[in-house]
Amino acid sequence: MTGTAMEIIAWLSSQKDGQTFDCDFHKEKRSISANSLYWACVTEIAKAEHKPVSMIHNELLRQCGFMKDYDGEYIRVLLPDTDEIENKTLVDMNNHLMPVRGDKGRKIIGDKQYRWYMMLKHSADFDSKEMSILIDHTIEQMREYQLVPPTERDIQKALERMEKHK
Repeated sequence: MTGTAMEIIAWLSSQKDGQTFDCDFHKEKRSISANSLYWACVTEIAKAEHKPVSMIHNELLRQCGFMKDYDGEYIRVLLPDTDEIENKTLVDMNNHLMPVRGDKGRKIIGDKQYRWYMMLKHSADFDSKEMSILIDHTIEQMREYQLVPPTERDIQKALERMEKHK
């Protein structure tokens, strides 16, 4: 059953004693077309910039800056401060990391320099508002490259490809 707290309580009070029920918080989900639109746009930007789709995705996530938290605490990771590590974080689709810029982001241990990275939320965990912000950044970037956002037909094709590769 889906309803307000009062509706659920009223419904539960009308049920037989001894039964067990599961209750879950209802989170508004974004539409599949919003997700498809996003990935279609990211693909177009990647083609225009001659970069991997994963890199464009991570760059856009960094622009939004929605950080992942654990019990209200943001997750930080300390990694060696090298171009190789930075390049790996830009294409990693499992862990979305954003470097902390400036002196606050750097730490020296012994003779080695490290950089703090903040863990970002996966776009799959975005609510509708966060996804809307991500899409706005994506459309803005498309305009910077003078790209036309995809049509509904393009979105449908992307959906079909996604279904085919599941």
